[in-house]
Amino acid sequence: MPLSFNKTKLKKGFLRYMALFAGLFIVGNGIVLTIHANLGVNPWDVLHIGISNQTGISIGRVIQAIGLLLVAISYFFKVRIYIGTVLNMIFLGLFVDLIIEWSYIPQPDLLWQRIMLYLVGVIVFGFGVAIYISANLGAGPRDSLMLALTKASAYRIGTIRTFMEITTAAIGFFLGGPLGIGTLIFALTIGFFMELGFAIIKKIKTTTSYGLIWHGYKKQARGL
Repeated sequence: MPLSFNKTKLKKGFLRYMALFAGLFIVGNGIVLTIHANLGVNPWDVLHIGISNQTGISIGRVIQAIGLLLVAISYFFKVRIYIGTVLNMIFLGLFVDLIIEWSYIPQPDLLWQRIMLYLVGVIVFGFGVAIYISANLGAGPRDSLMLALTKASAYRIGTIRTFMEITTAAIGFFLGGPLGIGTLIFALTIGFFMELGFAIIKKIKTTTSYGLIWHGYKKQARGL
C-alpha cells in the first residue's frame, strides 16, 4: 500500500518548526545583547555565566547542560517532555555560542549606549519567546521544571517561579555571574515585551498574507 502524505499537515508542521527555530535564534540574540550591554543579565543567565566563568565552558554549552539537567528533573516528576522542549535545550545554547562567535553584536563603552543595547536585548528576547511559544511544540526546560516543582509541592506556579528566579540569580551571583541593575530591569519589563510580542503575532495571523501561507487560500487565520 503506497504511503500517503497530508500536504497541509506537512506544511503546517514545517512552519511550526520554522517558528520554533526562528524564535530560539531571536532569543539567543536577546541573550547576547544583554550580555554585551554589561549591566546585568536575567537570573538564568547570571547562573549560566557564573558557571562558565568558573569552568571555562562556553556559555552556550552551559545553557545546554543546565537545560538537560532541568529536563531530567522534570521527567523524574513525570512532567511530559515535548519535542520543542528538547530542541530548546539543544539549540538555544548552540545559537548563543554561534552569535558570540560571529561577533556582529557590538560591545559599547558609553553608558547610554549600553542602556539602549540592553533595552533592545530585552525586547528581542521577549519577542523571540513569543514566537517559539506560538509554535505550540512544547515548553522550554525551565518552564518544565516549574511545572515539575508545582506538581511536587503545594505552592502556586507564581510562587514557584519567583523562588526559581531568586535562587538561580543568587547561585549565579556567588559563582561570579553578572547580577546588576539589568537583572531588575529584565524582571520588571520582560512580561510586558512578551505580551507585546504575542499581540504582534496575533495581528499578523489576521492578515491575508498569513492566511495564504498557513491555509493556502484567502481566509482570515484563526491562529496556530
